[in-house]
Amino acid sequence: MKKLAALACLVGLLGVLPAHAAELKDVFGREVPIGKGRPTVVLYANKGTRDELREHAYQFAYDVRAGKPIVVVRVDLRDVPGLFKGMARGEIRKSHKESLDLMRDLFKRHGETPPAELDTSLFMVADSKGEPHEAVGLKKGFKDVFAQVLDPSGHELARGAFPQSASSLGKAVASTASGASSIRFAGVTPR
Repeated sequence: MKKLAALACLVGLLGVLPAHAAELKDVFGREVPIGKGRPTVVLYANKGTRDELREHAYQFAYDVRAGKPIVVVRVDLRDVPGLFKGMARGEIRKSHKESLDLMRDLFKRHGETPPAELDTSLFMVADSKGEPHEAVGLKKGFKDVFAQVLDPSGHELARGAFPQSASSLGKAVASTASGASSIRFAGVTPR
C-alpha cells in the first residue's frame, strides 16, 4: 500500500512538470534544455503559419535578447502525409540554419556582435502527432502561431497568440532577467 501511495505521489509530481520538457529532442537529436537554467520561448507552428512566424519571430528574439532565452519552435506535422514527414524534418533542419544566419545578420545590422550562445539558443522540434499543440488548445490545421514563455525552471509565465501578445510575452522574458528594461517590441521581420 505504501508503494502504491509513493507511486501516486511520484505520478502527481511528474504531472506538474511541463509535458513538453521531458527528454525533448530537436530535429538534430540534441536535447532541448527546457527548465535547465534559461528562460524559454516556445513557438507553436505548422506549415500554414511559416510565413507569419518568419515575419515576426526574428525581431522578437532580438528584442528579448537581454533575457538570453532559448527559442524552441515546435512544428506540428499532423498536416503532413506520413511519407513526407522525413522530408519535412529535412526542411526544418534547413530552416534552422537559415534562421541562425538571419539572426546573425540582424545583430550585425544593429551594430552588435551576435552572442556566442546563439547556436545553442535555437531548437526546432518536429512533432509528428501534435500532442504538445493539442495540449495548448491548437487543433490540426490551426491558423495562427501560438507562444509560451517558460521561466528558467520550465514553468509557464505567459502564453498567447503570436505576434499579438508579443508585448506581454516579452515582459515575461524580461521578468527573468535583471536590467532588461530597455527591451522594445517591434514585431517586424529583418530585411
